[in-house]
Amino acid sequence: MRIANLAQTLLIRNQTLETQSRLQIVEQQIASGYKSQVFSGLGGESKKLLDFDQAKSSLGTYVDSIMAAERRAKVMDAAMLQVSDIAKDMRADNIATFPFMYDASVRQNVLTRSEEAIGTTISALNAQFEGRFLFSGYELATKPIDDTAADVIAGAEAVLVANGFPAGTQPITPADIEAAVDEYLGIAPAAAAGYYESGSSDEIAVRIDASQELTYGVTADDDAFRTVLKGYLMTSLSVSRYDDLEGTAQGSFDTAYENARTVIEQGDDAVNGAVGQLGIQRQKMETTRLGHESTIDILTQSISEIQDADVYEAITELQRLQVQLQGSYQVTSQLANLSLVNFI
Repeated sequence: MRIANLAQTLLIRNQTLETQSRLQIVEQQIASGYKSQVFSGLGGESKKLLDFDQAKSSLGTYVDSIMAAERRAKVMDAAMLQVSDIAKDMRADNIATFPFMYDASVRQNVLTRSEEAIGTTISALNAQFEGRFLFSGYELATKPIDDTAADVIAGAEAVLVANGFPAGTQPITPADIEAAVDEYLGIAPAAAAGYYESGSSDEIAVRIDASQELTYGVTADDDAFRTVLKGYLMTSLSVSRYDDLEGTAQGSFDTAYENARTVIEQGDDAVNGAVGQLGIQRQKMETTRLGHESTIDILTQSISEIQDADVYEAITELQRLQVQLQGSYQVTSQLANLSLVNFI
């Protein structure tokens, strides 16, 4: 005859089922590395986890945008430094050649050097990176300067001729040449630069956090670039009109050539100022990005503390539950085998 102990049997059965359930959870934690496979399994921590994850995602988007802007700004910085180097070289050439400008061969070399300086400046301002032109403002697909150096020189020459000064015309003064260059470049009267193809003269803006956008960079029609190009064009037109200037008044060419050098120096200063401003913008980007990355690290740690299981602790718990479950099976088996025969 078997002795029935229903209450004790049910109690042990429930404990065994709970142990099995807990064992299954621990096995999932070890396999996945997470405390729970569903948010509800995290209890009151689930909302905090969602908030942290959303904040981390938003900051990650800002970091990506800032890093892209930093890459572009770095290329722009290199291009502007190249423009500055060209201006320094042209200034040095002006000083070196000034005493020898009576020599036609020297003048021809200066004309060639001026055209090369314009061409190299155009190449620098046509810098393209990651599928966009960097000096075209918001018209990213538009090449900012589609003219060659010869085209630019011809454009300024055409204005000079239109103003009543074709080659061989006397009198002509340094002021006449400067006025024609200013008109072509849109300096005076103020207008669009004759060489600039883009319809945008705006700096690019990048969202660096939820409440702030940062504008950075310059466009190829910026005053700094117009000024260096003005110096080169004044050099080229003055040299090409050497005989006309000297025929108008002795020393007139010297004045024009020195004026060109002064403008080149002013342009170089302006370009260096733009480089410095871009440097400030790049520093702001870096500081903001590093701050976001630090916050992301904190959020990542907080998320890990909420959702990640301690695998070593889970393994220890697994071993403990396995022992407990084995004991429950043994007790259940013993209870099932109880009989009055055992007590007679």
